[in-house]
Amino acid sequence: MSKESESPKRKRRRCLPVREIMESEEEKPEFRVIDGLRYVVPYNFILRTYAKKRWFNQSILEVLTREFQAYPSSYYKTALASGRITVNGSTVSHEYLLQDHDFVAHHVHRHEPPVLDKEVHTIAESEEILVVNKPASIPIHTTGRYRHNTLLKHLERKLARKLYTCHRLDRLTSGIIVLLKTPQKAKEYGALFRDQQVSKTYLALCDGEFPPEGMSCSEPILQVSHKLGINKVDYENGKAAHTDFKRLHYDKESGRSLVLCLPQTGKMHQIRVHLAHRGFPITNDPIYSRENWARKSTDEFSKELTEVLFKRDNISSLLSEEQIDRAGADNGIKPAVSSKDSDLTVNGVESGVNDSPKQEYSASNESTADIVIEETDAQAEPDPVKSNDAAADNTRDQSPENCTVSGDGIKQATDISVTADGKFCLDGREYERIPRLSYEKECPECSWIRLVPAREDMYIFLHAVRYELEGRCYVSPLPEWCKEGWIPEQFRDLLHLPSSASSTAQPQG
Repeated sequence: MSKESESPKRKRRRCLPVREIMESEEEKPEFRVIDGLRYVVPYNFILRTYAKKRWFNQSILEVLTREFQAYPSSYYKTALASGRITVNGSTVSHEYLLQDHDFVAHHVHRHEPPVLDKEVHTIAESEEILVVNKPASIPIHTTGRYRHNTLLKHLERKLARKLYTCHRLDRLTSGIIVLLKTPQKAKEYGALFRDQQVSKTYLALCDGEFPPEGMSCSEPILQVSHKLGINKVDYENGKAAHTDFKRLHYDKESGRSLVLCLPQTGKMHQIRVHLAHRGFPITNDPIYSRENWARKSTDEFSKELTEVLFKRDNISSLLSEEQIDRAGADNGIKPAVSSKDSDLTVNGVESGVNDSPKQEYSASNESTADIVIEETDAQAEPDPVKSNDAAADNTRDQSPENCTVSGDGIKQATDISVTADGKFCLDGREYERIPRLSYEKECPECSWIRLVPAREDMYIFLHAVRYELEGRCYVSPLPEWCKEGWIPEQFRDLLHLPSSASSTAQPQG
């Protein structure tokens, strides 16, 4: 038995929050910048977890297929037989019944999504605190399929020191992030954010002509899916939330309004939900700008979103064999699911598995849900035990022929075509396939077709522009999508803008 595969001793079971996931040895990732996107070369890894109580006395194949839907049942069956997935350091049958204290390890070849290769600019720094302007597209910390392509990892490599978070921003949102240099200070500042002692100001570009007098929104917000990251206004079960909005500018040509957002509470997606609920969704919000989202049932919307998010990552199942051959069969590309697998639904997710709790995947890729996965460096392969933004549910509402996703944005495509040079045409736009940076024969992800995300799908028009806490004020430059001329004179001092002359906007997409 190898040292890496030995199950560690523990005194008691406990769920490890994302921030407490431990790594035995920090590997040195290899990065490639291609056409303005930063890629992590796929690397070997081991995903580890203790069996949860609800898994007891169920077959390991049943549990893996139901809980971790990144791969089909056929993959898990093969991985168990080959020893890529072990229990307590040993190979077991796919019929093995999980018991208390069982320790499951999955050797994977990990593929991380690309992020925009943008410089992280420092706004302020002292011996205790580091305030930066986060570019859009990059998550703050390790989450889902992101591990090295994160803000924390990037800054820690650059500064050669440990940093700690005290609040969060969605991956697609840009703006101010406050980081601390000691865990004690992170705890203190975290309390300020939790106790609503921080004054926060955001800029949002939304659809429609916002009322000139502005508005306040006090609708309660309910988190309908924690891991998936979906929230809705719910007057009966929602939690108190309040946001004040002030219109800064209305652009008649585009039909969009620039709005100053002042959240008085800190619910997840609060600004996005409140704006959408009032009929002014953020223009390019991949979740809350979807037509009729607020009127859909929780289950209906969750199924629709998870299927669409999964197809974003792997469009293989949507293509004909002829299209796949044209796209690059010589490079080992193949469908995610064989046509012979009649017991599998689209993307290899088995039918009849939605009758118990399942692993869901965060649309924001910033889920803070407790999990029992311990990530450990080792020599191995892909990522089914933890994959925020690659999942599918069994939905009958949308067929593979009518629904897909391009890049990081949700798109409805009625036609997919492959050009002579192997590019994909979706919704009138051309996309290239993500380049292969490494290859492992037994890794299913190495054969998947993933598209290079369009730049406009890697950010939303929401920016944290000003934070005030402990008597200090931190202001970021305006995002590229916000023209300085749109800021009225009475708000320019608030945003540290000169009353005349322009300032340079920092690109975010």
